[in-house]
Amino acid sequence: MGSKSIWIALMGTGTIGRELLRRTSGHAELTYVAVGDSSGFLAKREGFTETELAAIQKHKSGGKFLEAFDEHLYLGREVLDILRDYGVTVLVDATAVQTYNILQAALEMAHVVTSNKLPFADVPYTDYRQLIDKAEEGKHRLDYGTTVGAGLKMPEFARSLGVDGVVSFSGCLSGTMNYVSQRINEGTPMSKAVWEAMSPPRNYTEPDPRIDLAGEDFRRKLVILARLFGKRIGVRNIAVESLVPDEQMGIGKDEFLTCLSELDAGVSAKVEVAKKKDRALWFLGNMNLMEDEYRLGFHEIPFSDPMAQSKESDNVLRIQPRLWRRPVTLIGPGAGAAETVTGLISGLASVRWLVPILV
Repeated sequence: MGSKSIWIALMGTGTIGRELLRRTSGHAELTYVAVGDSSGFLAKREGFTETELAAIQKHKSGGKFLEAFDEHLYLGREVLDILRDYGVTVLVDATAVQTYNILQAALEMAHVVTSNKLPFADVPYTDYRQLIDKAEEGKHRLDYGTTVGAGLKMPEFARSLGVDGVVSFSGCLSGTMNYVSQRINEGTPMSKAVWEAMSPPRNYTEPDPRIDLAGEDFRRKLVILARLFGKRIGVRNIAVESLVPDEQMGIGKDEFLTCLSELDAGVSAKVEVAKKKDRALWFLGNMNLMEDEYRLGFHEIPFSDPMAQSKESDNVLRIQPRLWRRPVTLIGPGAGAAETVTGLISGLASVRWLVPILV
């Protein structure tokens, strides 16, 4: 490996991890020495070739675990040992499981670039702060901007505007719920909108759409933004108007989907009430940092509002900086593999300036 190479260990080979490999494989300054899933890590001290990375992608696209990969490559189960023994420059966390302890230890040895929200939102505020402080006080960078807004990297945008503080955030940070909001205001039953969001070519929803409809992923993003500005809150501090009745949270996903249409009438009635006021009904998060009020659910907004002009899986974030006369609205594609990987590549580039990746 050349002296300019960034040596990478990739943790997570789902849709995001495979897209990252596809777009960065062969880049002169990026060398993958380890690739892992829940079964363990494939590692190669001199780095994988493009052919080997392509074979790994194909293997994982078939739904197989890396432990069944038919090559004579080392399979290790401890990523921290690999970071230490293989001289890894950057750990990329493209998983969706709790990796807080791994990231905390990894920062002793390598930079961390991640799209995983759980280590920042699903831990107590004191633990979150310890992770951030470790990166700020140490020699290794922690890039987690992709956790909100994918390639838009909304945490970085919010931090840059909020050097004097932020009064409030509002917007729709769920690609699924933004799409559903668009469709119900066009007269589409909510159940049909959810099926459209679930199905190809969109594939916007989580594997179980109740995660989106109950606001679980959305409120994690709100927590990450609030914690940027010192708010000691967790997901339970955000009041959520879940679209899923409690009795439907405990049943199987397939059973839930068969009765999804039972929710249509209630949502349609709210849409009609809003239309009579010449307003749209949108699933939004609102955070008043001055009053410590955090809410997530349907709200009525003018049809002329930029949020109501968003398209498909756009994420929309409105920020009111403390000393600014007017808020700033950031809007654009904030979900999807391509968009998320753009954010991860930006994180890799922040470790060391890279030649642009054009494929």
